[in-house]
Amino acid sequence: MEIGAKLRSLRKLREMTVEELSQRSGVSRSYITNIENGRKTEVSSRVIANLAGALGINADYFRISDAQLPTDCLPNLDPEFIALLAKSESMPFLQLTKKALTHGVSAETVEAVVDAIIKTQRKRRSPNS
Repeated sequence: MEIGAKLRSLRKLREMTVEELSQRSGVSRSYITNIENGRKTEVSSRVIANLAGALGINADYFRISDAQLPTDCLPNLDPEFIALLAKSESMPFLQLTKKALTHGVSAETVEAVVDAIIKTQRKRRSPNS
């Protein structure tokens, strides 16, 4: 996939307009449009880094021609799961999940720990505590 197609796909996945991406990245709206439409194929590392930062991904996604997102590889993912993957703030949670899996922690154990944390948080927020 070419940089323009990747950029447009990821921008839409993030539910951003060209204007929003321009504001967040510091790259002009017209330049982004030219990239997405294939009129600009040679893009500087600085621009790629700014776009990647604004979209919350590693810049290598644009630099490596066959780099793919999970949504590229698994197009039939549940839309809610795709939205979760698309959020940059989800990364720490995904890394914790990977760590748990790597060390043999079951999904049931992770769920029990998360439920306990949620219960504790609710108790702390409750005005009757």
